[in-house]
Amino acid sequence: MDTNIRRLLKEIGAEDLIEVFAPCMDDYLYIIDLQKNTLIISQEAVKRFKMPGNSFDNAADSVRYFVYEEDRPMIREHLQRIADGNEKNHNLHYRWLDKEGMPVWINCRGKIIHDKDGKPHYLIGCVNEIGNIQRADNISGLLGEREMHSFVSSHIKDSSSVFLIHIGIDGFNAINGTLGVDYGNYVLKSVADGIKECLSDNQQLYHLVADEYMIVDLESHTRDDVMLLQKEICKKIEDFIISEKYKVVFTVSTGIIHATKLLKYYDEYRKIAVFSLKQAKSMGGNGVYFFEKEDYKLFLKKEKIKSALRGAVTNEFEGFEVYYQPIIDCSSGNIIGAEALMRFSMYSGGKKESISPVEFIPLLEETGLIIPAGRFVLNEAAAMCHEMRQYIPGFKVNVNISYIQMMKSDIWKDILSSIEQYNLPPESLCAELTESGYTDMTPYFYTLRKKFEEKKIQFILDDFGTGFSNLHCIVNMNPNYVKLDNHFTAKAMSQTRDFELLKKIVELVHSIDIKICIEGVEKEEWYQKLKEIHADYLQGYLFGRPCDKNQFLNQFICKGIN
Repeated sequence: MDTNIRRLLKEIGAEDLIEVFAPCMDDYLYIIDLQKNTLIISQEAVKRFKMPGNSFDNAADSVRYFVYEEDRPMIREHLQRIADGNEKNHNLHYRWLDKEGMPVWINCRGKIIHDKDGKPHYLIGCVNEIGNIQRADNISGLLGEREMHSFVSSHIKDSSSVFLIHIGIDGFNAINGTLGVDYGNYVLKSVADGIKECLSDNQQLYHLVADEYMIVDLESHTRDDVMLLQKEICKKIEDFIISEKYKVVFTVSTGIIHATKLLKYYDEYRKIAVFSLKQAKSMGGNGVYFFEKEDYKLFLKKEKIKSALRGAVTNEFEGFEVYYQPIIDCSSGNIIGAEALMRFSMYSGGKKESISPVEFIPLLEETGLIIPAGRFVLNEAAAMCHEMRQYIPGFKVNVNISYIQMMKSDIWKDILSSIEQYNLPPESLCAELTESGYTDMTPYFYTLRKKFEEKKIQFILDDFGTGFSNLHCIVNMNPNYVKLDNHFTAKAMSQTRDFELLKKIVELVHSIDIKICIEGVEKEEWYQKLKEIHADYLQGYLFGRPCDKNQFLNQFICKGIN
């Protein structure tokens, strides 16, 4: 056999031989001349991997282009052992780099061909991706994503009547967990069979991953057509559940993309298919979502902000700032403290872009980055408080505490750490907790409240009146004071009925020996009216907008407000 291969190499030439066979297979063919140290690989590999070309004069050195860095020493050593005659087999699993520089697991196999003197001359073999998209699924009996890719690529370019219908079983892990993997596989097959019964010849079904399917629909022309198909599929699934005597109960969610909404490359519309199914699942069982570009742009912006937040936290909180808004004693008009407010900016398109707290704070909570970012705010607030107390001895700074910080970190330890670092009395750094975020988490809250009392850390109930509060709830929470939401303030200042309600709230809060801060004070006449009803503290644009530390110090050091 070796003699025949050597003769073939001489007659045809290594490069021509590869060109003959490469189009007939999915694997990437290669030939290494071990004596000349050259490498030739099929052109298809150049399209897929980070290769400058398909031939290399220095085979051993070529690995620096397309082999994952950690694997390069092992490959060089292995090739040298083959060339020296010390290695009889070549069958390795390692990683190559794709066009974006991402590692891809491959299996590289080869046959060593010896010359007439018995010395290694050629290494001939193939490379295949072992992490590649599967062609078919034996459980569902469907072709896989790789075949779908080919079908979509050939049908979608010139068509405006193609729909991609991405279907996912809701809560499938629970089926495997309770009824076992074998029954789960039975469900996957039954769902596939049920969907297929609803399809015409112009509607192709593929199995993607786990509990997800994709219909490439060349039949439907309108959203109504697709919705009729979706309802028919749901009916088939319901029939299956009934036939099983409700041994299993589940729903499916459906993300739908019209061809006119699709992007240029397969990877791009595969991403929006994933996005669409996720949106559908967020609606609950049997959710249906039709892809909209504006929704996707918003999603991409959120992901961009998340990435920027991660980078900022890693890079010493670059992009984060702390702004301060004054808090005023109502009776005297003097400044007694400030609320610390987190701000964030990122660079977008080479320009600095300020991101609204309404956008970035929920993303900090979602990612858990609120914990390190919250510590940053605490430390900045403590430093600022220390500086202000040189001029206003009783000055306090309020810091907002997220429910994520309360549930997933020892926030009281973080507060104490900041207090100790700047040698502050415990009551000078106050924790603001939003009422609506804590009324349904009493075990966590009361544990934290007890720690605050032990360590003499003040607690303020923020956004009072927006959640489910009542006097009994406030008595149990026992805050040092409550803050009335600014939206309520605006209504009270414009409507007599709401102002009378505000007066009663102030009286009731005082009746249980708790003070109240009115937020959103914007006009002098509002200030005078709040003075008359004996509010304790005030906060709002009338006294100062949120600003950075230097602006705050310049405006308020050694000054009262009268």
